[in-house]
Amino acid sequence: MNALGLNPGVVGIMWKREMLRYGRDRSQIFGAISRTILWLVILGFGLGAALREIEGYSYAQYILPGVITLNVLFSSLQCAISLVWDREVGLLRSVIVSPAPMLSVTLGKLFGGATIATIQGAIPLLFIPVLGVRVSPQTIVGALAIMFVMGVAITAFGIIVASRLKTFEGFGAISNGIIQPLYFLSGSIFPLRGVIGGVGFLDIPAHLRDELRQLGIFAIGGGWVVQLPVFIQVLVYMNPVSYQLDLLRYVLLDFQQLPLWADFAVTFGLAPVLAVGAAASVKTMLDKRR
Repeated sequence: MNALGLNPGVVGIMWKREMLRYGRDRSQIFGAISRTILWLVILGFGLGAALREIEGYSYAQYILPGVITLNVLFSSLQCAISLVWDREVGLLRSVIVSPAPMLSVTLGKLFGGATIATIQGAIPLLFIPVLGVRVSPQTIVGALAIMFVMGVAITAFGIIVASRLKTFEGFGAISNGIIQPLYFLSGSIFPLRGVIGGVGFLDIPAHLRDELRQLGIFAIGGGWVVQLPVFIQVLVYMNPVSYQLDLLRYVLLDFQQLPLWADFAVTFGLAPVLAVGAAASVKTMLDKRR
């Protein structure tokens, strides 16, 4: 152990514990596969029949990074909720009396959650041949790295929330209130602004086209130029997941909607900050139980 409170052995043990728990819980794997099929295959190809393309990409290709992000969000927060269970079964009581550094305990849990999130997030990548996305080994490695860092950040955020709750029910309600806004306000379903190749727009009556223009929807040839309302754009810009998703989309599709420097800054800068916050939250929670 060094002066920073880092003990690789403790980190490894906590990481292994999370992986063993994941290996016994087949429901997480089933959930990731079902979400992928529902969002990527059914929604991607179903809605894609009307929305032919977005900025030159098929709709299924466009939402691929979003489906990956959705799996990462779910799995990361599921790992975080286990903190409540650990507190109930007495594991955290053992941590209190052990010499294990709290930072190492937290990092082990974070790395375990991030590893599981990466595995879950990689499931949609199996559909790449069906979607017609061309990727290289370097692209896959880059995408996995982003998933891992994203998993660290979301798991840490979930731990911060879970450390303040007392029941599973409370975290379940809050997690749904967290996942849905983070996901839908990240540009995962529709772009902030872009050309969407739809069908039948020019056949819409003139007065309806005028109403659509007032909502920011215009027609260029056979495509639609869509721009989200300003207040939604503001929420998207405020959402850190927007930048993580945008960087993932840049790596996989070579297309981004936000400044690339901001994507890197938020993705790789937020994770260590939240990790420190998670360690502090767990320590505070344990101090109250002494």
